[in-house]
Amino acid sequence: MCPPPDSVSNAAAPGDPPSPTAASKGVFKLVVKSDGTVLPDSMRVIAVEVSRSVNKLAQARIYVADGDMAAKTFAVSDAAQLVPGARISIEAGYGAKTWPIFSGVVIKHGVRIDAGNRVRVCIECRHPAFALTLSRNNKNHVDSTDSAAITALLSGCSGISADVADTTSEYHGLVQYYSSDWDFLLARAEANGLLVITGDETVTVKPPDTSATAVLSLTYGTDIMRFEAEIDARTQYAKVTGVSWDPANQAIATQDAGPVDLSLQGNLDAATLGKVGGIASLRLQTPVQLETAALTAWTKARQVKAALARVRGSMAFQGSALALPGTLIELKGVGTRFSGKVFVSSVEHHIADGNWITDVDFGLDPDWGGVRQGGAGEAASGLMPGVTGLHIGKVAKLDADPGGENRIQVTLPVLQDDAGGVWARLASAYGSDKVGAFFIPEIGDEVIVAYLNNDPSNPVVIASLYSSMRTPPYALSAENYTKAIVTKGLLKVEFDDEKKVISLLTPAGNKVVMSDDAKSIVATDQNGNTISLSEKGILLDSASDIVLTAKAKITVTAGSDMALKAGKDMTQDAQNITIKAGMAMVAKGASSAEFSASGQTTIKGATVNIN
Repeated sequence: MCPPPDSVSNAAAPGDPPSPTAASKGVFKLVVKSDGTVLPDSMRVIAVEVSRSVNKLAQARIYVADGDMAAKTFAVSDAAQLVPGARISIEAGYGAKTWPIFSGVVIKHGVRIDAGNRVRVCIECRHPAFALTLSRNNKNHVDSTDSAAITALLSGCSGISADVADTTSEYHGLVQYYSSDWDFLLARAEANGLLVITGDETVTVKPPDTSATAVLSLTYGTDIMRFEAEIDARTQYAKVTGVSWDPANQAIATQDAGPVDLSLQGNLDAATLGKVGGIASLRLQTPVQLETAALTAWTKARQVKAALARVRGSMAFQGSALALPGTLIELKGVGTRFSGKVFVSSVEHHIADGNWITDVDFGLDPDWGGVRQGGAGEAASGLMPGVTGLHIGKVAKLDADPGGENRIQVTLPVLQDDAGGVWARLASAYGSDKVGAFFIPEIGDEVIVAYLNNDPSNPVVIASLYSSMRTPPYALSAENYTKAIVTKGLLKVEFDDEKKVISLLTPAGNKVVMSDDAKSIVATDQNGNTISLSEKGILLDSASDIVLTAKAKITVTAGSDMALKAGKDMTQDAQNITIKAGMAMVAKGASSAEFSASGQTTIKGATVNIN
């Protein structure tokens, strides 16, 4: 912001701000410089328009007479002073004294010939920070505060200096997605209740200062050429409640902010006007996580902006370089509703025909960014430029989430600078406390990323993708009978919808097959052992031994015959052995048979035949 004049004639009482009329003694003087050199007298400036507003780039238009019809030349247009890229400064004043009202860069150079063959060269200039608006960029501001991110963006623009108020909330990842640096810094400034003001070669990002001394004093009937103002009770709220989601506590987080008294003009304060509508609270909400400090800043910023929107209007007076966005002007004689200090939000200087008029807007637009009253909220709740649609990501890391929220790190190919990736929550078909479907993608996998509330700082991985490089484990078929789960270790669960078969398989050859088609359940291991359950019964087939062991009894029962057969020896060993036949019992030895005991041996029967 340009400094106030150091010597201005002042008809006001000592200590009072000056009147623009009292300070305009003498002949109006205009000085336009190109790259530090005053334009020559041969370049006759017809008119100048300068516009400087809160949250907008300062701009200027210069109209210069040109054209020699007889010679068919355009000396001004052909000269080097007003080509795009030239550094332009504009000063205005009265008598011998001038003060800067604009400094910037030529961005447009045009020629206009009207019906009377009058030629005008039209030069359009912008503050040097216009470079921040030219392209959409992607960047992940890692472990950064908003003030640090804003400062970093401004430092990348040559020819300007930045003065940014410190903010407290630090973000693991503050993502700027496909938005201009200017739009991103505006959104983050507004979320913190900060105003962006472009000075001569500076950018100031600070909260509004309504405690400062007024730079001008305007009185009805003395120096006000035009005036209009209004009070709107719809912009005032008894309370603003900010709501966000807290995943750690699985509950909403809230912060409240009451009306802000800025001690500005009029006698109807925000608290009084807030009662007109009768609403208990204005609700700001986002489904994403916000730190307590960030949520508090958001709600307070809304009340600050509401306070600055309490009284809005515009006025015109004799030109003055003291009127700047972000300053205060004192109004007198316009009634108790509107007299007092007003906050300047926009200044326009109109210079033509040797006269200089300044138009000022005071108060701020009550709308929050792109959110209009009665309409739907904008993407990301207006906290930053939003992102729409689904996006491609690549899994970079599965552990060590700095926020402790069990997120995975994903790189986004469209981000030019993602600083190693963003931390994204992972969607699951079933997820609960220490239970659920636990399927985590592998590092390097291609995944689909969505965004909560279209907020680029709150990504969610919702699915994985196959491609020609990362192919599925089975070939696609028109019938589509096969479904499966296959891990990176080639552990498989297969489903065959055609034959109604479920198979569990390991890469070594162990498998369990449950088949409606074969009417069986078959378990086979890598050693060749098989257990088969089918309509033929149960089959145990071992490539080696079968060992049955029980801590208590083993009972084997057959409803019909039972056959025990050994290719070699059969041994029974127990403390007592009882063999009982309901009818006949036959014990034969093809070669020999022996019954013996170390004690008594008894052979009984109704008839005993030996040999």
